[in-house]
Amino acid sequence: MNTLYFDCSSGISGNMVLGALLEIVGDENYLLEELKKLNVNGYKLQISKKVKNGIAK
Repeated sequence: MNTLYFDCSSGISGNMVLGALLEIVGDENYLLEELKKLNVNGYKLQISKKVKNGIAK
């Protein structure tokens, strides 16, 4: 089992975390299935990639 540790002493942005996790996982369907295991309701995810001023977002 692998462990990912977040050291959020200055806070954390949800969309940035999900973007980073998606880059690590590489498969959005896998990430969505794993997030379902958290049993948290009332959220909606929209996954897209953009390039703005030559920077991938």
